[in-house]
Amino acid sequence: MKNKLLFSFIYLLLSLYLIGVKESVSDVYELGIELLDKQELDGALFELNKAMGMVKNNYNHPLREKIEEAIRITKGKMVVSRYASRKRGQSPQGDGLNSINSEPFDFLVQQVFGKSLSRKVWENRDELKTEDPVGLGRTVTVLPDGGVEISANFTPGFSLRSVQAASFSLVSESEISLHSGSYCLYSTHSDFKIKISSTLADVELFSEQPFAMMVGVTTNGGMKVIGLLGRIKLTMDGETKEILPGNLVFCLPNDFSRKMDVELNTMLMTSKLLNSFKKPVVFHKKLNQQALLQALRTKNRYRSTVGDVRGNKNFEVTVFPE
Repeated sequence: MKNKLLFSFIYLLLSLYLIGVKESVSDVYELGIELLDKQELDGALFELNKAMGMVKNNYNHPLREKIEEAIRITKGKMVVSRYASRKRGQSPQGDGLNSINSEPFDFLVQQVFGKSLSRKVWENRDELKTEDPVGLGRTVTVLPDGGVEISANFTPGFSLRSVQAASFSLVSESEISLHSGSYCLYSTHSDFKIKISSTLADVELFSEQPFAMMVGVTTNGGMKVIGLLGRIKLTMDGETKEILPGNLVFCLPNDFSRKMDVELNTMLMTSKLLNSFKKPVVFHKKLNQQALLQALRTKNRYRSTVGDVRGNKNFEVTVFPE
């Protein structure tokens, strides 16, 4: 009897100990974030995937969205890091960066105002200038009151503009990662395809004809897309949305929002992406034509503006008084 009681007591103590050391979702998540902050990406992804496995059947868990966001950020950093490592290849000892003289002309700076800089792979450029090269693997940062326009040499006709406190990475010939800020992407050639990613949205873009569009990174890590020219097909998680000139759609973490219409003529007059550079965009005349056509066919107008997205679903709409 005494032996049985002793055994039961030991079993109880062991059970309590195991319960005490069992990892919680919060513990695993925090460890993953700690490793992410230390740039230990493989370990961070392991812990975050473990945390996701612990909540995979609990869709209302308070940490679920944070875990999903952290996984996306970690994967994005791993892609950029691995690509940069491949590009370094024969990099010299020391800071691990290639000589700035060896940077290829994957992209070429066409216009710049204010201050923009580029980092990673090659030695830092603290102030981009016209005709500077921007190699794949670079992260470009546009400072407040600045702007830069770059064109691709590997895909003739494709250009990107960015203004005001923006940051983006040229991941590969077929992918650009947008971290913050506003952009104008356009191509003068047909059958163009590229992947555009933000913190919480990965979108495949395809256009059979020349196109132009604006993209803004929203507070929640998604994107706001406005069509300027052409018929643009956006695909995300198996869903495809076609946008025409004047269409606005949000790329939310889980799906697309409904399409809305914005007045192109107002954008022509107010957009810094279109008006801040010395040389206008090459599609300026065609955009004027689209704005005129839109004005002729539009019967009802509303004095409102569509702004940011801070949650997973709702976007901000401000209505102006008469």
